Amino acid sequence: MRLFRMIVSIFVMLIAGLIGFFVGIRIDEAMGGAVLFSVIAGIACVIYTIENQEK
Repeated sequence: MRLFRMIVSIFVMLIAGLIGFFVGIRIDEAMGGAVLFSVIAGIACVIYTIENQEK
């Protein structure tokens, strides 16, 4: 289950980075948008993992 959770978290961050890249293109800051969206998704994944720990 931990491996699946890790793979899903990485996938979510990659998709968020891709979306952020295209949003950033619209405001002339493509890499900034990709980094911003990836960081936000990464923090959300960390919070989700902390809240839903298996005992």
